[in-house]
Amino acid sequence: MIADRNVMGLQLAATMSAGFFDGATLSIYIAYIYQFGFSAIWLFIGLGLGFFCLRQFATRIKQKADGLKVYTMPEYFLHTIGRRSGLAYSVVLIIAFFFWLTVNFIVSAQVLSAIFPIPYQLSVAIGGLIILTYLLLAGFKAVVHTDVFQLLVMIFMTVMVAAYLFGRTSIPSADVQLIGKMDAGTLIGFLVIGVFGIMVQPDLWQRMFAARDITTMKRGLMYGTFILPLLALVLAVIGLVTKQLLPDIAPNNALVAGFSTLLPRGLKELGMVLLYAVCLSSSDTVTFVVSTIFTRDLQHRTHRFSASSMRRMTRFFITLFIVVGVIIGILYKDIIALGLSLASLSLALFPPTFGSLFWKLSDQAVTLSVVLAALSFVPLLVTGTLTPATSVVSLPVSVISLLIFQGFSRWQGRRTGIST
Repeated sequence: MIADRNVMGLQLAATMSAGFFDGATLSIYIAYIYQFGFSAIWLFIGLGLGFFCLRQFATRIKQKADGLKVYTMPEYFLHTIGRRSGLAYSVVLIIAFFFWLTVNFIVSAQVLSAIFPIPYQLSVAIGGLIILTYLLLAGFKAVVHTDVFQLLVMIFMTVMVAAYLFGRTSIPSADVQLIGKMDAGTLIGFLVIGVFGIMVQPDLWQRMFAARDITTMKRGLMYGTFILPLLALVLAVIGLVTKQLLPDIAPNNALVAGFSTLLPRGLKELGMVLLYAVCLSSSDTVTFVVSTIFTRDLQHRTHRFSASSMRRMTRFFITLFIVVGVIIGILYKDIIALGLSLASLSLALFPPTFGSLFWKLSDQAVTLSVVLAALSFVPLLVTGTLTPATSVVSLPVSVISLLIFQGFSRWQGRRTGIST
């Protein structure tokens, strides 16, 4: 379930970085390059800074996780804060990763339908069947190995495509500026999502738990600090050229349209196949993380399951999660709204996550703050006003509500003579 906590070297560095270059991130990033030009790279600058910040606290997180023998991020907080907090983390992360898996299924289906004359709905199902097959056979080791492949593919594919497209057209100076057309609210939103969002990524925490030792873990996080912005720089070339040569397409379709329309015969087919592999490799990560959250939560709340039962339950939840993800991917296709929803849900978890590293937090206070913050973005999603700037609303809601509920809990504890 966690590769015997013995992942090291290139595998660890690759699996930590590769999850942020999946079909979902690529598609959303290229869409924002299409809208804002080169200034969209602030999203990856934020992600790189997030890796650096997480590295500063990673040692204490891993030491505690190894001592507790936990497998998932919610399980970590179940032990360090309380059962209700662990459940709140589980619910929020499961919903968030449903969104993320759906985006990857949408993008992978768009790619497959562009390669073969296959209906979109069938393409979604085929992608789900592929990752279901090898996850049931190999579990977390399959996730790690395909992530190494994914990172190598990403480097080869992006450099190859960017080298071909570079110089094919002139790019206006307004599109290559670091600030450019992006308003201050969107820029700050990208930085906040990147820096704070990294701190609460359950797949990244699971890789920290799986690392062989602290030195290896910190080295992997440092590699991610530099790998993400560098690859984003290369990807920006692809997005900027696509914007100039295909000015009238929808931003949501910019990634697939650029690969399928602008590349020459041979390179186009190779690029599309590699892009499809990248989309599926990240889908397996999302699926495995959420399935283990289900399994570990159930085991903690019933105490009826052995190690072999836990593996069987994980396989069951993998199957269930993929089936539901395929259905949602067929019915809903707005990848930007889904991606921003994931970001907002992640930010809701940052204040209690960061606070727990320094203080003993009330289980009830954390639970209530997470729930309120997670619900705060829903009106924005329903009204169609969810943007990078507005998606960070969950962060101040979480901070303020946590302070209020934590203060009330301490006051109540003093009244009853119980330390909170």
